[in-house]
Amino acid sequence: MYFEDVRQWQGTAEALTKELKRQIEQIGLSVEPPALRTVRSWRAKQLLSQPKGQEFGFRQILEGLATILFLKKGWTIAAIAQVLPSFTEATLEGQIIAEAESQDPKTTFLPLPTEHQQAIDLGEDAVILLAQGILRQYTRVLQGREIVRQEDSMPVELYQAMCKLGRLYIEAGLNDEAACVHTVLDRARYSLKSDHWKLEIFRQPNFRFSDVTFIDPDLRVPTSDCSEIANLSGAFGEDNVIEHRLYTELREATERLGGRRQHKAYTAIRELFGRYSLIGERQLLDYLVDNDLTPLQGMIIEKFFDPVPDIWLINGLAHRCAYCSTLMRPEKGFPQGRCPIRQCNSCNSPKVSEKLDPSQDSLLIAKPQILTYWTGPAIDELAIFDTARQQGFSAELYPESDLSDVAINERVIGIDAKSYTSPVSLALRLNRSIGGLIHYRRRILAVSDQLIEDNPNYLSTLKSTLDKKGDPATLEVMSVSSVIDFVS
Repeated sequence: MYFEDVRQWQGTAEALTKELKRQIEQIGLSVEPPALRTVRSWRAKQLLSQPKGQEFGFRQILEGLATILFLKKGWTIAAIAQVLPSFTEATLEGQIIAEAESQDPKTTFLPLPTEHQQAIDLGEDAVILLAQGILRQYTRVLQGREIVRQEDSMPVELYQAMCKLGRLYIEAGLNDEAACVHTVLDRARYSLKSDHWKLEIFRQPNFRFSDVTFIDPDLRVPTSDCSEIANLSGAFGEDNVIEHRLYTELREATERLGGRRQHKAYTAIRELFGRYSLIGERQLLDYLVDNDLTPLQGMIIEKFFDPVPDIWLINGLAHRCAYCSTLMRPEKGFPQGRCPIRQCNSCNSPKVSEKLDPSQDSLLIAKPQILTYWTGPAIDELAIFDTARQQGFSAELYPESDLSDVAINERVIGIDAKSYTSPVSLALRLNRSIGGLIHYRRRILAVSDQLIEDNPNYLSTLKSTLDKKGDPATLEVMSVSSVIDFVS
């Protein structure tokens, strides 16, 4: 029988560390045992309910094992600390044993204290698998040699997600609407809580991914939320995410320039995508010369830009968005075109700043991945930077090759602007690491005003999900407009 020899166990943090390792090996859990420093951190964060002044006991062995399994599932420390006290020792013991004896490690999970827990777990499992499957399928399609096909070559993560989604539909008394991969991918352009998915479980208050949209509805590329969720389980890194590949190529290219030149080059290229995602070839060449980027000319044009296709012209002209300066696309109901950038203010009132004639200068448009991951977020980043400079601050954009989005007075203040549609996804990302903001004395996180307008609880949800200790606790979370007021 499991645990029979430790029901009366007592010991120190060091002894608990050793006992957890022994239990993991004895039970056969496919997890890594924690280090002593980790166990002490769990105690400090109240994951382990050790009575003050007393040694650890059997309860803490179960809590330690449960914490490891929760973390494997992608839970945050804060969330684990909130739910662990609600479980009895018998419940913890039973679920840990079920996890160890399961042939499929995804079939059993430690449950949340709710009557809908089985569906919640199944839904979260399906969401993570769907995010991973979308990324893998997108990588294949982007290479130009494959199309989306419902056959054995489909990414296994995508197939498994469809199976679990189908089960959710059937158990909800609905027809299975996840049997066709094309239907699932089409729905992935809408948030899980929307009517397109038709699943009530995705709208439950304790379903943490309700706000998630997997695929950008206009640009048809995986969103930042999709990337974050896909990596929650640690099954694979971000190498298969196109933005990550482009970012790596950009960093490697600028690093070859050496010294301070590499940092200036990185900033100039990122600023190029933010301000001039639609650009004439001659204008681009002038920009490269002015910013000492001519050694990277071939790479920039080939890797990051596409020629503007005739199908995106309106009456033979390219319409530039008055708000973000990118190329507006023809769309029914929008005679002047519609901006595809999610973060742009033009969604309700499209406006054209100028109409460019491709016969006068060959026109280039940043690739969809650049528009999604860099141009869109740059709207807020540039607004903060430009305001700070106008007010006389010593501000720097993307300093030291992206240590932060905006730095003021060197490393006194660091500001990162974020536009994750899901506050939970953003919190999960920050709980793992606050990135380059760690190097600043004051660390400000600026959240898009549009997201807050769409979800009035965005900031409170984000703050409540962030770890209350450690680096995430040092972040000042503000709206972009508040940050702009701060530097004004």
